Amino acid sequence: MFVAVETATQVTFKYAGATLDDRSGLAHLVGQALATPIVLLGFALYFCGFLIWMTILKDADLGRAFPMTAIIYVSTLASAVILFHEMLNPMRIVGVLVIACGVALLASDRGPEKPGEGGPSQ
Repeated sequence: MFVAVETATQVTFKYAGATLDDRSGLAHLVGQALATPIVLLGFALYFCGFLIWMTILKDADLGRAFPMTAIIYVSTLASAVILFHEMLNPMRIVGVLVIACGVALLASDRGPEKPGEGGPSQ
């Protein structure tokens, strides 16, 4: 769920950014952003992602949970290609494959064994 919300956040921000006019200065841009529903949706999704992340961290080790978020790079790149017709090049493909392999390795890691769980006793 976290990956889906974070991907939707990035897609929403990309779309919102393309609709804003930054030629009239920062103050006008901020005012326009605060009055644009798609920007507000992006912030709402960002906040939902924050809440989901806090829930994940409540029960998971940060050292294991945070690297797993790298899969967001994969889903965001796929969304960029599908929704915004961004081009893939060999370096991006290799990068996504490396990230996917890293996430798979992390997912297969069972973490340190606790005493009495079949590991060597000390």
